[in-house]
Amino acid sequence: MCFSAQASFGASLVLLVIGILAIYKNKDTKTRLFAWIPVLFGVQQFCEGVVWIAKTDQAFSLYAQIASYGFLFFAYILWPVFLPLTVYLMETEERKKRCLASFLGIGAVVSSGLLWIMIQNGIVVEVSCNHIAYFIGMPDIFHYWSLFWYFMATIVPFLIVSKKYMRHFGFVITVSAAASLFVYSYYFTSVWCFFAALISTAVYCLI
Repeated sequence: MCFSAQASFGASLVLLVIGILAIYKNKDTKTRLFAWIPVLFGVQQFCEGVVWIAKTDQAFSLYAQIASYGFLFFAYILWPVFLPLTVYLMETEERKKRCLASFLGIGAVVSSGLLWIMIQNGIVVEVSCNHIAYFIGMPDIFHYWSLFWYFMATIVPFLIVSKKYMRHFGFVITVSAAASLFVYSYYFTSVWCFFAALISTAVYCLI
């Protein structure tokens, strides 16, 4: 499977249109943040499209670092907090709401830790084999643990929420994460964000 600037920009356009329609369609304050997910993914994919161009065309190299930080802001800083927060706000059962609050706390810790590492080490971006790899200098000893807690914050809330259709949504995200990690482990951040972005188009049907 090949990815490119065209794929990222194309996905961005589709996501922005669907996201705007979802926001316009949504009438429930509890799902307001959920409706914004495709728009935010659309902006993230636009950032990666700029990374593609900047890393493959020296004339645009000035924008590579800015776009890389923009992409990873969503991947590492926003999603670990935003996703569990959207599920927390949708939940109506108090018992599950208290449980979901703990995942929001996990997301905040993960987000803060990744932000600190990014500030300390910066970002290295590698384009090869039609994929993009992002490196933030995380020690190997922390890599798999951080991935585990990242999944806990971004995926598990969708699997335990009381709304059945949201659990289906979470299952699809889980499958996409497992497939991306197994097949594209070296490029996991970029590939899974691309797949998750496409999956987020279902938001329009779920609100």
